[in-house]
Amino acid sequence: MNEDYKIIEGNKVHKTAIINWKKLVIGKGNIFGPYSIIGTEAQWPGNKSFGEIIIGSNNHFREFTTVHLPTKKRGETKIGDKCYFMTMSHIGHDCVIENSVTLSNNVNVAGNTYIMKSSILGLNAIIHQDQVIGSYAMIAMGTNIGKNVIVKPGYVYTGNPPRGIIKNNIGLKRNNITDDKLKKETIRFNKLKKK
Repeated sequence: MNEDYKIIEGNKVHKTAIINWKKLVIGKGNIFGPYSIIGTEAQWPGNKSFGEIIIGSNNHFREFTTVHLPTKKRGETKIGDKCYFMTMSHIGHDCVIENSVTLSNNVNVAGNTYIMKSSILGLNAIIHQDQVIGSYAMIAMGTNIGKNVIVKPGYVYTGNPPRGIIKNNIGLKRNNITDDKLKKETIRFNKLKKK
């Protein structure tokens, strides 16, 4: 193992990573790269951080990634398993990130956003707070998902303002998603949107 890393609680942590272990519930096999910062205060003026960050297993946090503490809004910032967060990606307070999500370089996810499983967010994508991103969606690089954009499961979104242009056939095929499975994810998406 590279001498710049050490194993802490079954996770590989770079010596420059800053992790608030007191506010973290974590699985095993996660990798925290150089200067990744996990568990600093929520960026919501007037609202104090409250609760903890929950991280599953086998996630990879690349250089300069940030994950913020929650507020009383949700009481937890939660990340599932097998996610890949590229350089300088940001996850705001009270976010929920399901399994196998990829955030590319410089993706900014504002507070209280819910990203469903196996979504891919391209370089420099920006997500407005309180959004729900559907499972198996692909958001193209440089795309801004504003407050009123609906990102349905299984579609590719591009442009500013963005629109779902085509089905994400590659992502759906890669994950063995049938029309029936996609319909179930859409029902789940609609329930999350109502919360």
